Amino acid sequence: MEAPSESVNMSATTEAAVEEAASDYAAFATVDMDSELTGIHNAVEEMQLRLEEFTSIVGMLQTKGDKAITDNMPCFQALRPHVNNLCKRIDALDAFIAKVNVDLSTLEANMDVAESTLKPSENKLSMLNPLSLFKKSPDPPEDTSQQTDFEPITIFKADDYFKGESSKS
Repeated sequence: MEAPSESVNMSATTEAAVEEAASDYAAFATVDMDSELTGIHNAVEEMQLRLEEFTSIVGMLQTKGDKAITDNMPCFQALRPHVNNLCKRIDALDAFIAKVNVDLSTLEANMDVAESTLKPSENKLSMLNPLSLFKKSPDPPEDTSQQTDFEPITIFKADDYFKGESSKS
């Protein structure tokens, strides 16, 4: 058996070691909340400041946008009749172009019929050449009594589509 003094010594040494280990472990478990939270508080305050700046910028932009709309709306409303008139003129121009296309197609068809009916010969075309007057013509001119009567088609009138525009220019 061991002596009681050795056991007390051992127990005191063990107890001192346990207390030292406990104090070391306690140092790990002890948290200084003020120093730890100071960084978080600073970050939150900085974010709050940035949010307030952003809010003020958005407010200024909103105010400028409202002012721009308020200032320009009467101008836009004043221009509306002019824009409506311009739209009507564009619609009239579209209708005019469509009518011209229809009339042009009809004229081309009539021209094709006239050309096929008259069948211009080289002789008739050569009469239009001033130098051919000095040449001796071997064939007598053909009889043109078979010509059909020309019936002109009704074509567009610009005044029907642009009323009052010709007097303005």
